[in-house]
Amino acid sequence: MYSVKTVLTATAAMLLTLAAPAAALPAAPTAEAHPYASAARPCHGAPTCYVDVTVAQVWVSPEQVRPVDAPATTNPADIRGWLTTMSLDERREVAGETQALHGGRVSVDRTEWRGGVLWDHVWVHGQPTPRDGEGLGAYPGWIPDRQLTSEHRRAPGGTHEERVARPTARGYATARAAAAGRESGQAGEYSYNTAFPVKAGPLPGVVTAYSPSGDRLFFRAGDLARVPAAPSGADVVAAARAFLGLPYLWSGTSGFGYDCSGLTGQVYSALGVTIPRDAQPQFDAGGGQVPAGSAAGVRITGTQDLRPGDIVAFRPATGTEVTHVGIYTETRDGEPMMINSPRTGDPVREEPIGSTGRVYVGATRFLTR
Repeated sequence: MYSVKTVLTATAAMLLTLAAPAAALPAAPTAEAHPYASAARPCHGAPTCYVDVTVAQVWVSPEQVRPVDAPATTNPADIRGWLTTMSLDERREVAGETQALHGGRVSVDRTEWRGGVLWDHVWVHGQPTPRDGEGLGAYPGWIPDRQLTSEHRRAPGGTHEERVARPTARGYATARAAAAGRESGQAGEYSYNTAFPVKAGPLPGVVTAYSPSGDRLFFRAGDLARVPAAPSGADVVAAARAFLGLPYLWSGTSGFGYDCSGLTGQVYSALGVTIPRDAQPQFDAGGGQVPAGSAAGVRITGTQDLRPGDIVAFRPATGTEVTHVGIYTETRDGEPMMINSPRTGDPVREEPIGSTGRVYVGATRFLTR
């Protein structure tokens, strides 16, 4: 994702249209229409809430949400349907700040009714940014209140945390449906790095997971994994390679689509290392400018000193700010290579660092192994 200054400039341009009428969005879906919709207590402006959908798109402002965005504003959210519906030009114009995964914690500082929908202005925890003046280690934006819940029940005894280890994984309403992989029993498609309290069983090859509302979901055991105790750069590369071919999504931090820093940030997060949300701060964290909640890094300059897993940073040919990042993988035939999510219309790919049309400025190393 682009640097803070770039994001703020784009945001200011978008806010010029705030006087325009808000797009009409559909009413919250009913339990009859969506049998796996949560019955959790709504957020309704509570100071601390949790994401109650598989992935919540976090918007620049309610006024910037278009009719085509409706599938991403309901509960349940249909992120895959939303992405399938949009044209390439519509993808380029997504007014997104970031995304928040199921169960993720947010702080709410105000609410507004827009277009018949109650919206919460939130700070998404676990996504550090210099834009956070309160030291929360959190990223700002707007989420429909109906996608949040104030409920957060303690998981039963005997559970431990695991995270979705595939780009996406199906959760099921029953253990038998999970064991059989039945489409009729699916309760939702969850993103990589979504964390759940889990315990084994009740059937072989199945784990039971618990949502913040206390509801049970069932996953195939291989779809979730514990965070490694001592991740390495090789682990970063292996995790990133799972997303090769995934289409780019501006503001994306989920396995449905990433922007450049969304990919790097979520791969590190899934390995237990929290780094800044955006490209420029990810680079700056290697030079001593570390936002609250982020791990500190080490600055690497020349490409000859790179190690697998380092976050490589780029600026435009005519600019000075870091607007793009990727993950260094190896040197192949004399060319340093990286995995990156390049731009709208291009998928995640592994390519030479020198082939992007951008200027390499250095790298940040967050792991010593």
